[in-house]
Amino acid sequence: MVNLVYNQLHENILERQKVDKPIINWFLLTFVLSWLTLGIALVYVFIKRILRVDKYIRRKYEFFDIVIHFIEIEANERGFDNYEIYTKELKGRLARFQREVRPLMPFVIKAFIPVIIFTLFVAFFIFFTGLSNISSVTLTAVFVIWVIDTAVVVLIYIYRMNKIWDDVQQFESEMYDTISQVFILLKLLDYPIIYCTDPRIKKDFTIYTILGFVTGGIWFLVWDYYVHTAPDDMYQTFHKAEDIMVEVVKLCCKRD
Repeated sequence: MVNLVYNQLHENILERQKVDKPIINWFLLTFVLSWLTLGIALVYVFIKRILRVDKYIRRKYEFFDIVIHFIEIEANERGFDNYEIYTKELKGRLARFQREVRPLMPFVIKAFIPVIIFTLFVAFFIFFTGLSNISSVTLTAVFVIWVIDTAVVVLIYIYRMNKIWDDVQQFESEMYDTISQVFILLKLLDYPIIYCTDPRIKKDFTIYTILGFVTGGIWFLVWDYYVHTAPDDMYQTFHKAEDIMVEVVKLCCKRD
């Protein structure tokens, strides 16, 4: 049974190697590739960011589900009667994580559908009416509405993306704290797993939005930089804790 758990964790780590890695240098993307590709690179990376966080959420749920199963196996083998208290707590947190930290792609699709529909409507309106037949006031009004609509969706996206990574690290910190207690009680570890959350990940939405408008959009670029690089700064902490889990299971496999 433990060998099966180890194989499942090993597959999970193999997926980690494919997904948990930097996408592209933010400065290269923003100031070079976005201009050379007429914005296509921005759209591509935009989608890659969403897929990265969604795949991470799914992979992490599977990872902790496997670890909980491993705890149940080891506790039964070692005759640890009170393990159900801990596994119930872990399963409750895992269920809450799945319920509250939702994949981002469905939200983005729903949010951008009105923007896309409005954009197509404007394009058809200009095409069939003729640009010369539309007053400058109408064009200005349509452009302002389109910008506001798009900006609101993008701001919500940035907020959600930033919040998800902070929610993830808080969730993992709670999970590893309880798992450490169980592993020490089962004599699988002599010390708790060190998992330090990064307070810099969480940004104040109101303050950053105000700063973005006050600085004429410059601070929005700063915010986007933080959102783009946040996972890269967190991966070392994420992976170090995961590797300890895998090593514990591996040692139990050798024992068996």
